[in-house]
Amino acid sequence: MTKIVQIRCPKCNTPIFSKTVDSVFLCESCGTIHVRDSGTPEDVGFQAGKFARPGDGERVYLPVWVTGITFNIDDIKSEGGGLSNLFGLLSGQSRQGAITLYIPAYELEPMAFKEAAMRMTANPPKIEPDRLQPGVARQPVTLTSDQLQSIAEFLFVTGVAEKPGTLQRLDYRLSVTSKTILYLPYYKKGDSYQPGY
Repeated sequence: MTKIVQIRCPKCNTPIFSKTVDSVFLCESCGTIHVRDSGTPEDVGFQAGKFARPGDGERVYLPVWVTGITFNIDDIKSEGGGLSNLFGLLSGQSRQGAITLYIPAYELEPMAFKEAAMRMTANPPKIEPDRLQPGVARQPVTLTSDQLQSIAEFLFVTGVAEKPGTLQRLDYRLSVTSKTILYLPYYKKGDSYQPGY
């Protein structure tokens, strides 16, 4: 028999009700967002962007994981070309550093996901911070926080490999050092989305 447990805010103990399936839980009472990927509630910081420009359609928020990583490349061998500069964020042939990855947290086709992550990482969205607007739908977070390590590694390797030449070997260490959610404001009309920031 399945046991149903009421989700409560770990900060203020208010019951949380939601009509959509989302991997993050927003407490309307105290404004805390938390995840339960490992079974234990974990607070996650978040920020929302302001609807700073007009648009046509329904207002919605698209969630993005803003993920800090540190990395060390211990060994790399490629045929033709040198070490990539990871989305244009590193200078020279640096083999260690820290970068911020912007990872779409909502449902996307694999190629669109990769393209959006690389575009936002290379050119982070410029938003005016705001609070989440009441009545504006949030697209569900379908990429859980416990998936961030493997997705960050995929994007890191892709960022190194997508350059002239053929990557033959890459030995590296990568750690996720921070994670927050950024709710980007969009206008939805049919199946298309127009930025509202």
